[in-house]
Amino acid sequence: MNVPYPHLFSPITIGGVTFKNRIWSAPAGTHLLAGLEEYPNEAVIAYYANKAKGGSANITFSAQNMDIYRPQDDVHAHENIFAKKNHPMWRQLTDAVHYYGAKISLELLAFEYHGYTEEGELVSYTVNGHGKRYPKLTRPVMEKIAQTYAEAAEAALNCGFDMILIHSGHGLVLSQMLSPKFNHRKDEFGGSLENRARFPMMILDAIRQRVGRKLLIEYRISGSELAGEDGFTTKDCIEYLKMIQDKIDIAHISCGSFYSETEHIMHPNNFLPAGCNAYLAREIKESGELHIPILTLGAFQRPELMEETIATGGADLVAMARGTISDAYVPDKALHGKEDEIIPCIRCFHCLDYGRNTAFACSVNPTVGREYRLKLLEQAPTEQKKVVVVGGGPAGMEAAMVAAQRGHTVTLLEKEPQLGGKLIFSRQVAFKKVLEDFMDYQIHMLDKLGVEVRLGTTATPEMVEAMAPDAVIAAVGADPIIPPIPGVDGPNVITAEEAYEKGLKGEDMGQNIAVLGGGLVGCETALYLSMYLGKQVTLVEMARAIAMEEYSIPRQALVEHMDEHVSYYCGVRCTAITPQGMEVADSYGNHALIPADTVVLAAGMRARSAQAEQFRGLSLFFEPVGDCVVAKNVRGATRSGYDAASRI
Repeated sequence: MNVPYPHLFSPITIGGVTFKNRIWSAPAGTHLLAGLEEYPNEAVIAYYANKAKGGSANITFSAQNMDIYRPQDDVHAHENIFAKKNHPMWRQLTDAVHYYGAKISLELLAFEYHGYTEEGELVSYTVNGHGKRYPKLTRPVMEKIAQTYAEAAEAALNCGFDMILIHSGHGLVLSQMLSPKFNHRKDEFGGSLENRARFPMMILDAIRQRVGRKLLIEYRISGSELAGEDGFTTKDCIEYLKMIQDKIDIAHISCGSFYSETEHIMHPNNFLPAGCNAYLAREIKESGELHIPILTLGAFQRPELMEETIATGGADLVAMARGTISDAYVPDKALHGKEDEIIPCIRCFHCLDYGRNTAFACSVNPTVGREYRLKLLEQAPTEQKKVVVVGGGPAGMEAAMVAAQRGHTVTLLEKEPQLGGKLIFSRQVAFKKVLEDFMDYQIHMLDKLGVEVRLGTTATPEMVEAMAPDAVIAAVGADPIIPPIPGVDGPNVITAEEAYEKGLKGEDMGQNIAVLGGGLVGCETALYLSMYLGKQVTLVEMARAIAMEEYSIPRQALVEHMDEHVSYYCGVRCTAITPQGMEVADSYGNHALIPADTVVLAAGMRARSAQAEQFRGLSLFFEPVGDCVVAKNVRGATRSGYDAASRI
């Protein structure tokens, strides 16, 4: 039998446990799927079971927080595998994953360790110690923590887990201890690598003493903390792994740390290529110093890249976190020759934005986080219906795809000569390649599903009514907001969308460009004009900072590029636009002129609600979706498009 990607889909036996392929579903917490439950509830179980159904060989549950005395908050998980009363639900999780032939691992991590002093005061222990509330980790405290890890391992074994994953990278406490740049201790736990390794090795020894080899141990570490030669380097990582390789079974090679401000590389942003951190795992594996399997990770999703990485000796295993959030069925689709149906991750980081969101979700996969609920909500169609979708942006395309997948006959009407809507600009910007990939995926799926697409067709109520549809979905988008500023109607003023159009056509905009609006659209337009067209760009934003709607990790990368390529001012408002440029004023009443040949407006979008409502009443089922309801983002577009079509 010919198996596609033979290296990727070859089984591997580790410590007596056989995995059906080399694909791991990496830990990505589902904190927002639960309240204060100390166990995986039905929604959480359904989420992880769906990942197993998607074909990954191993599913990692994220996470058991090993900071067991940490006060409860609204961000961290509250799981508690220590309490035996919770074990039945943990067992339901592991049974559900095992049902699909996958193995399951429990991640153990701690950002910090709390504890109680002899006086009963709650303190947070630190590597170096600073002040009464943040005392230094002592040997007795470390030994107690090590026993807690051993207890967690024993509980995991009793609950049916095949492995545990100890997180010792990314600037967490264990990696802080290992780092020569962070660890300044002068005692037996500081100085040499052997000394700095004592605490994590204490944990590994305690686990092995408790469960022996009945449970595999995965160990995640930063192959480099990206903090220079005086930080924890790849050479240090190799030497450390040599010390512990007989205590563990698999080494996960990640990178970066919180304290070296490299989170946007640790979790690769859209400015970085796929598999950008794989060089670290390759260097460690090719050292020839280690005999345990090496796992690599970092913006993997395409099966051909994973196959190449393993085939060329870059790693033994490949893990995906966001890749299996945007599409849990990546392995299954790759195995069955359906790579073209893989939903591309756009690296928006919504799935990690726990602090600001109230629901776990994905921008490109509207089913994520709703695996359990959708089974209760959705009903199979009882008859094939005729569906008309007006608008070919992400919302309209999603609606048309879902309606076609449900067996309906679908016609999509788009006034422009191409599909994509507001996403079309991504073809001109390399750092939005992931968004272009998603747009192309939707366009491809429309064709594969047999949706009739009529381009260059401006839909009217009369036209749609004549088609006698059973259902109409309006996805007519939004218009740029034109702020009431003197001179805004001048010939030197264009919208962000028009800036991309002029750039594509090579039309003259002059050399000096002023951009009004420092949200994501304004920043990305400014970078496009500067990085790709070579313009001198100045951006003005009324708020205290740019791109405030972005999650911290992608925002960090965006701001770094803005600092390099664009001049920008925050806390400044535009008072007028003249032929000479943009007049601005700050909160102190200071006025200035920003010279500009062209002023680009990026002040937001306004929903085309009235235009959408023209199509109401033409069929028994009608639903407006996407930006014509609320001008928002890809996530809102795909979710609303999916929900509408799944009810037909």
